[in-house]
Amino acid sequence: MRSLSRHHLLALAAGVLLLIAFPFFFVGGPDIYSTPFFRALWDCGHIFFFAGLVFALRRRLPHSRLRASVILTLLVLVVGGGIEIIQALIGRDGNWQDLLRDLSGAWLGLFWLKKPNRLVWCARILVLLLVFPSLFKVYVTAQNQRYAEKIFPLIADFEIDRNLHGIQGNIELNSDFFSQGQHSLKVHLTTEQYAEVSFSDFFNSWQGYRELAIDIYNPDPQPLRLTIRIDDRLHYLSDFSYSDRFNLGLDVVPGWNTIKIPVADIENAPATRKLKLDAIQSMIIFAVKLPEARDIYLDNIRLQ
Repeated sequence: MRSLSRHHLLALAAGVLLLIAFPFFFVGGPDIYSTPFFRALWDCGHIFFFAGLVFALRRRLPHSRLRASVILTLLVLVVGGGIEIIQALIGRDGNWQDLLRDLSGAWLGLFWLKKPNRLVWCARILVLLLVFPSLFKVYVTAQNQRYAEKIFPLIADFEIDRNLHGIQGNIELNSDFFSQGQHSLKVHLTTEQYAEVSFSDFFNSWQGYRELAIDIYNPDPQPLRLTIRIDDRLHYLSDFSYSDRFNLGLDVVPGWNTIKIPVADIENAPATRKLKLDAIQSMIIFAVKLPEARDIYLDNIRLQ
C-alpha cells in the first residue's frame, strides 16, 4: 500500500485536531471566573479553527480562486451561522462577531495557500486587517492583566495611560489634583439622568481584603451626591436587579474624601446570595440628574 505523503499526513493531522476542537464550540470555554485575556484568546479560536479547516480541505477546493472563495464563504456562513444559532438555543453566547472571525479565519487559510500574485497579496492584506483587532485584543489584555497583577492590591493610581483600560466615561488623566503620585482621573459628570464613570476588566480576586478604598476630590464648594455600584459576573442572571448588587449612596464634601467600604459589605450586599469576590464584573460611580455639570477627581483606588 502506498505510504501517505507529507501533505496528506498534515491534512490528516489537521482533520483530527479539528474534530477534537469542534465540540468546544458547545462545551467548555470561558466562565464567570475567566479573565478578559482568556476570553479574548478563546475568541481567536474561531479564526484558527476555520483557517485549519481550509488547510484540511484545501485539495478538495476548486482550482478557480473565485469559485473557491464563493464556495468557502457560503460554507462558512452556513456552518458558522449554524454554530451561533445552536449556541444561542442552548444558552451559550451566540455572538455574530464570531461569524466574522469564522470568515476571517477561512479567508486567511484560503489566500495563504494560494500561489502569491498581486491580487492574492491584496486579499491577504485585507484579511490581516480583519483578524488584527482580535489578535491585538489578546495582546492588549495580556499586557493589562500582567500590569494589574503587578500593582495589585492597588487597582488604579492613574499614573500611566494603561490605567485607563477598562474605564468608560468622560475622563482624562489630570495633574491638577492628586492624593498620591502626580496624576488623578478627572471625571466630567453631565446633567444626563445617569452621569457615570465605569470600571471593568478586574483581573484579581478581592477575597482576603478588609476594605476597598477610593480617594475622591470635589473641587466645588457644594457637596455632591454620588452612588457607588459594584456587581459580579452572576449579576446578569437577576436581570440586573437592584437588590442583587452592592449599592452605596454618599455625599462627597468639598476637598479630598477617602471612601472606605468594607469588603464584607460588598460580599453580603445581594439579597439572596453572596457576591462573588473572585468574579467582580464592574464598579460604577455615578450621579443622578445633576442640575449642572460637575467634575470630580479619583485617585489611589485600592484594596487593603
